[in-house]
This record gives sequence, structure tokens and C-alpha cells, in this order.
Amino acid sequence: MRLTLLLICSFFFSLRERVLLCYTRGMKRLSLLLIVVSMFALCACAEGFSAAPVSTAFLADSTSPAPSPTPEPPKVIAVFGVEEDGAFLSGIRGAAAQTGIEILPMGSNLSALATFAPDGDAVAIVYLSGEQVTLPEANVPVYVFSAEGQGVNSGMPYLGYDASGSIQIALESAITYPPHLAPVRMIGLFSGESSAAYTLWSAAKAEGRVFSKQEFFADGSEVALADWLNDAFSHYYPGMLDAVYAETGALAVAAADILAALGRDDIEVFSAGADAGSQQKLSPILVYVAGPNLADAGARCFAQALKLLAGEPTESGILLPESFWYSQKP
Repeated sequence: MRLTLLLICSFFFSLRERVLLCYTRGMKRLSLLLIVVSMFALCACAEGFSAAPVSTAFLADSTSPAPSPTPEPPKVIAVFGVEEDGAFLSGIRGAAAQTGIEILPMGSNLSALATFAPDGDAVAIVYLSGEQVTLPEANVPVYVFSAEGQGVNSGMPYLGYDASGSIQIALESAITYPPHLAPVRMIGLFSGESSAAYTLWSAAKAEGRVFSKQEFFADGSEVALADWLNDAFSHYYPGMLDAVYAETGALAVAAADILAALGRDDIEVFSAGADAGSQQKLSPILVYVAGPNLADAGARCFAQALKLLAGEPTESGILLPESFWYSQKP
């Protein structure tokens, strides 16, 4: 650009000298020539000094939007061997309320454990009750609650209920029940004469704390329990008998049902067993059951199942009996 300007200016001054020399040749031609040259010089200078146009490039945003993350399958704890409305399952749900873990009730069919294979992380909690069973091989880790002290598969972690103390706390509850005065007048219902419950009962009789009116032994009776109870209760009018002490839940429930059918609410039944749904059948007659705290058992099993989900070692444990009294609902 500078070179062009110098050449133009040099040409202009050279032309000026020629013009002066040729002044006499005619003013008109000179004026015209000067005008043309001046216009040429101005155009050239204007072109030289004009700013080059600036082009602005806009780059298209080639960044693609990030894909939406695929939601992970929820962590699942499946519960086998219990019904929907049980205290055990309620204990599990209560413990899981703030964890985000999905609790999946699977009903009482334990054979379904063999085919349970969900997507994602999952473990199973199994509630064992009734007869001794061998659990099927599972596709997921398993934690067991042995509700009646049953054995479990080798190597399988579990919480076991130890009912051995229930006969003691049930008998003490019957003797110390506020309306009762020692010796307490009772009928005793036992699985057999050699049972630990009868041994304990016999010791209380010897100590003068129990006045045994009648005793029933399920393994040696030739009379059906219902017939025996109807006959026994007919011998005692109100005020003659304080309570019934039953070794098992089944014996206690049978006694309570007979008393209710007879309209006898003057006799309380105390159960040392939680079988036969005795905890769920507490009433003004069946006033006491010694048994496992199923809600607590559910919470404890859930805590161990969480460890299984995390791949951590679990612990087996023992659940001791507690006292459950009838409480009238408001």
C-alpha cells in the first residue's frame, strides 16, 4: 500500500512539472488533465487506506446433548413365608422406610424362593414356622428367621427364636397377675408329663405358689381337648378358679375358645407359647402370651439383609421371648 502511494505521488509531481512546461499550450486541456489525475489519485489513496472488511465466522455448536441416564433397578428385599398383615413384615417395612429399599412380599410359599431371580441387586428374608423344612437353593443371598427354633440350611445366616425361657415368664405372669393371690388356683395344660413346663409347674406347686385344680397332658389323654375342657370348667363356678396355664399357644387358644363359648370371662388364660397365632388372638380371656417380638425380629433381619446387599459379612443371632398382654383398643 505504501509503495502504491509513493508511485502515485511521484507520478503526480512529475506530471505537475510537465504541466508547468506546457502551460502555454492551453489552459483548458491542462485543467481537464489535472481533474482526471486528481480523481485517479484520490481513488487510489482511498482504496489504499480503506479498511479491509472483517468477516466474522460463527461456529455452529456441534456438541450433542448428553443422553439421559438410565435409571438403575431398585434394590430389593423379598420376604418369603409371611402374610401381608403380619407383625414381622411390618417390622421390616418400618426399618426400610427411609432407605429406598423395595420390600417385596412373596407370600407363604417357600418353594418360590428357587425361582426368584430379579434384575438388579436383591436378597431374600425367609420366615420359618411350623415343621422343619429344608429351603430350596436360591439365586440370591438369604437371611432366615427361625420363628420356632428350627434348624436352617448349613452356612445360611439366621436369627433364631429361643423359647426356652417362655415357660418361666408365663408362669410368673400368671402367679403375679394383680387379682391373683398365692396359691393361685389354676388348671394346667401341658404337652406331656415329661415336659419342662410341667417340671416348672410341679416346682411351683411344691413351693405353695400354685394350687393345681386339674392337669391335662396332650400326649397321654384319651379324651379330646375340647371335651376335657368343657367337663373341667363345668366343675367350677365363678370365683372357684383363677386361671389356666397353657404350655403351648394351641392349648391356650383352645381353652380361651371354650371359655368364650361358655360365656366365662372370670378366668384368664396364660400362654407360654406363641404358636397357633396366639399373639394375634389376645383377648379379655386370653390375656397373656410369652413369645417373640416379631416386629423387632423383622427389623433385625432387615439390618442383616442390608449387609448382604452391600456384600458385607452378616451375623446370626438369638431372639428371646417377651411378654405380650391384652390391651383393649380405644
